[in-house]
Amino acid sequence: MAEPTEHSGFAPPKPKRMLTRRHTAVIELIATVTLTLSLIVAATAVSLANKPLLRAGLHSPSAPIVRQ
Repeated sequence: MAEPTEHSGFAPPKPKRMLTRRHTAVIELIATVTLTLSLIVAATAVSLANKPLLRAGLHSPSAPIVRQ
C-alpha cells in the first residue's frame, strides 16, 4: 500500500504560516506611518511651490503696464 503524501492529488500545496498576526500588525503600522509622512511631505512641497506662483501672478512681466 502506498503511503499518503503531503501533496496528494491535484490540490495546491497548503501555504505555510510565515508571519504571525503580531508581525503583520507591525508591518501594517510601519506602512501606515510611512504613508502619513509621505503625504505630509507632499502637502508641504505643494504648498511651498504655490507661494512663488501666487507672487508671480501679481507682478507678471507679461502683464500690460498701466500708466496714469
